[in-house]
Amino acid sequence: MNKKFAFTLSEVLVTMGIIGVISALTVPTLVNNYQRKALALQLRKTVSDIDNAIDMLITEEGKTKFSATTYYNNLDGFVRDKLKTIKTCSKDETNKCFANENYNTINGAAGSAFTCEGNSYVLASSAAICMTKSGTSVKVNIDVNGQDGPNIGGRDMFIFMINSNGEITGTGNEDTCTTSNFGDGCYDLLAEENNWKMNY
Repeated sequence: MNKKFAFTLSEVLVTMGIIGVISALTVPTLVNNYQRKALALQLRKTVSDIDNAIDMLITEEGKTKFSATTYYNNLDGFVRDKLKTIKTCSKDETNKCFANENYNTINGAAGSAFTCEGNSYVLASSAAICMTKSGTSVKVNIDVNGQDGPNIGGRDMFIFMINSNGEITGTGNEDTCTTSNFGDGCYDLLAEENNWKMNY
């Protein structure tokens, strides 16, 4: 008589339990890594769109720098006319473009809701953007996926600068990246130091 060997029920259950534990440990990491790559890519594309719009504006007007263009003192006009916008939110309605909740820090500290000093906009890419003058530069606050989560500074919310020449730079505050609920210093790490890898 031929004996057929098979796994017992307990062996199958133990194996399934081990597979379940391994999945529970690795799947969240894979999802987080994917989300970080997607958010970094969204930021990179939006920054590229802004950079191209500035370059085209300078060329169209025959100027040598951003501060010499007609839009340098008309940032609302620049966003409306040179970037593809689908929604405008007044100063009192920032939460209709940006997240309608608090932005937290990377290290988990609770933050506050974002308010723009002027109008804010939603771009065709779903990014929420607010541009304000800061000395001779323009400060740009951007949530790359608008009202969608995670609503964490340095993950989907960033701050960067456009200098008078039209060059996009960080704020120079790399040390504040993990403690800023609006992502101050995170653009510096992501674009200028980590080659668009969100490994902080």
